[in-house]
Amino acid sequence: MDSATTSEKIERDLVVLHRSATIIEAFRSENEQSDGLLRLAGHLASQHQRQWDAETISRDTTAADATVAASKRTIDSLNTARVTVVEQIDDYVASCSTAPDDAPLHTETVGSVIDRLAIAWVRANKLIDAGAKDRARQALHQLRELAAAYDDLVRDVTGGARRVPAWRHLKQYQAAS
Repeated sequence: MDSATTSEKIERDLVVLHRSATIIEAFRSENEQSDGLLRLAGHLASQHQRQWDAETISRDTTAADATVAASKRTIDSLNTARVTVVEQIDDYVASCSTAPDDAPLHTETVGSVIDRLAIAWVRANKLIDAGAKDRARQALHQLRELAAAYDDLVRDVTGGARRVPAWRHLKQYQAAS
């Protein structure tokens, strides 16, 4: 094995798909973390928090039309950034995926699942902050179930028992420049 191949294998082996608890902990901070996946997860949760706030503004029935339009543009911009982060996560996962081509296909990418985890985490926190106890309890239950399913997926992908699709998002949230 030549040195380039050896260093590629060592680099690939250093890539880690973290368990859900570690991913969820990364949602708490957008700080630059040493691990690329955790940094991306933190950034994704931050995007969702900002989007939640922009959507709240867009639904305000007393807001001026210009305010609603501006919040909709903000939502589109945040969605564009979010899709980029999801694709970066998927690229990261592809660099360490060992599943054979004939392994059963999962229905969505790991980036998409982390995206849904971030949405569920933000929703649960916003409902807790709003004092909506019953809805917050349901949101936390959904987050726990999604986290367990994510952990199963990570185990299957890293063990080569399942593969994830190599998709790219097709929806454009802003006009291409």
